[in-house]
Amino acid sequence: MRSLTVALALLALVPVSIGAQQPAPPPAPAVKAGEQAPDFTLRYLAKTPDDKYQQKTVSLGEFKGKKTVILAFFPAAFSPG
Repeated sequence: MRSLTVALALLALVPVSIGAQQPAPPPAPAVKAGEQAPDFTLRYLAKTPDDKYQQKTVSLGEFKGKKTVILAFFPAAFSPG
């Protein structure tokens, strides 16, 4: 009987989320696979010969007709969790 009491006491500690709402699904992407991406500009740090960093910018339009660009997004890649 004691083990049943302990088991019931442990069950009482388990959180129950009855009727809890599921998180909303993410919105549909604005650009679908195979579509042309809109032009955008990003800043980045480039290392200089004297081991310092210089802020530069790059635009997607700079590569148009010159190189193939693949965009990959990793939303949680640098997040703490």
